[in-house]
Amino acid sequence: MRLFEASHVFKHDWATVSLANWRKYPNDQTPHVRHVEILNQEVDETTGVLRTERLIMVKQNVPALVRKIFGGDTSYVLEYSEVDPAKQTLVMQSQNMTFSNLLSVGEHIVYKPDPENPAHTIFTQSAQLKASTALYRFANKVEDMCWNRFQDNAHFGKLGLEQVLSMILAERQAMTMPQASE
Repeated sequence: MRLFEASHVFKHDWATVSLANWRKYPNDQTPHVRHVEILNQEVDETTGVLRTERLIMVKQNVPALVRKIFGGDTSYVLEYSEVDPAKQTLVMQSQNMTFSNLLSVGEHIVYKPDPENPAHTIFTQSAQLKASTALYRFANKVEDMCWNRFQDNAHFGKLGLEQVLSMILAERQAMTMPQASE
């Protein structure tokens, strides 16, 4: 089993970062994410918490032998998220559905305001990658390879979110600029 942990401080407020999270895909930095489908979404009328279930289609760059053995390079991830506007938290849990009997990848992400600077947002990410004992001698190699891929994807995901944040800020600026009279 391999563990992955990362954290980052976005120099944007929680509301803006949370909005960017919903607009993150597609983007230039994460071409491996091909499609995101909302399966279920509801708001708790009492708490205001938004709960969402999404199915994410991912195309990984894998060796030809892996594609042959497993029948392709497309996989699916199920994601559950909760946005709590009162507590200003966005919590996401995801789990791979494709080939989960051979490799289980569970991810946990939290976005919350930085207590030292509420104008910034703390992002924490953890993941557990566990190859099945069915892979026997190759389990460690598979976990290492997937951990490296996960680390790369996490880096590009962060860059993608920064790209979306820049677009949101540009949109806000355009809306506040006086319109030229015709």
